[in-house]
Amino acid sequence: MTGEIKVRIEDSHAILTISRPDKLNSVTKPMLFDFSEQVSQILNNPSIRAVIFTGEGNRAFSAGFDMDTVMGLKGAEVTEFFKLLERSMRTIRENRTCVTIAAVNGYAIGFGAMAALACDFRFFSETATFRLPEVELSIFPGAGAASNLLHLLGPARAKDILLTTRTVSAKEALQIGLADMLVNQDELMDKTMDFVEQILNKDPTILVRTKTLIDGMTGKDIAEADELETAYLDEWLREREES
Repeated sequence: MTGEIKVRIEDSHAILTISRPDKLNSVTKPMLFDFSEQVSQILNNPSIRAVIFTGEGNRAFSAGFDMDTVMGLKGAEVTEFFKLLERSMRTIRENRTCVTIAAVNGYAIGFGAMAALACDFRFFSETATFRLPEVELSIFPGAGAASNLLHLLGPARAKDILLTTRTVSAKEALQIGLADMLVNQDELMDKTMDFVEQILNKDPTILVRTKTLIDGMTGKDIAEADELETAYLDEWLREREES
């Protein structure tokens, strides 16, 4: 099975499914190109306010890249491939149009772990595991593997997970803040959809601005964060006066 990236749009949300279940949803080069294109289209669709990323079946979110794909890259293809990966993850992470949720339904390894890290929220099934094996494979852990992990967990835990390349269980992921919710496998999508419904009930403009504000304040000291918050407040007040 060559695999595909499935997208289903329902009202104001989309579900993107990484689908190659016979290979634990490992991603081939054509799938990465399709993933990048689908992500761009979804996040540039003004009617979409929430996106769920998940994997086909109940064994894997994505177990990473198809190794034949990676080992078969030569010369400039290596740069093209990894820069596309980087752009795709950055597009998810830096989007200012909607809320993104990774419904991690099994193995999240390599590519799968990066995609989960790029989302605003990560909901893990009890059978989910997380691993970034890049250092073990002599691959630089870019494309958000390092920066997003640092953002979520701090330097010590980020170094631990990246340098040891160990597997993080769903239980540990919840304990250290890598997972935002831990649920039974058969309830994962229902619980994720419950959360999405809460999102869709909110004022879309305020929702996205609040998300953008929090992202913008992250990493700043309290004075810088206060200034940014004031700027957002002033903009909102001006708009209310003009309406």
